[in-house]
Amino acid sequence: MNIPQFDIITLGAQIFGLLVTLAIFYYYNIKVVIPKFIEIKKFRTKKLKKNNSLVFMVSKDLSSNMWLKTFCYTNFLK
Repeated sequence: MNIPQFDIITLGAQIFGLLVTLAIFYYYNIKVVIPKFIEIKKFRTKKLKKNNSLVFMVSKDLSSNMWLKTFCYTNFLK
């Protein structure tokens, strides 16, 4: 009794099926997955740059606000 996976006669058909399946998978990845991945990566990079500039601006405002409060408080105590 032979197992079909190890039968030398069906080896050609198995390799052909494997190559066809891998070719379809490769084509799908090139045409669908990679462009979507690149689009998402560009969107996330743009969003990170925008948020980074916003955080920097808020940080600068907070330090200025802290300085102003301290200045006003010290003048109030005098």
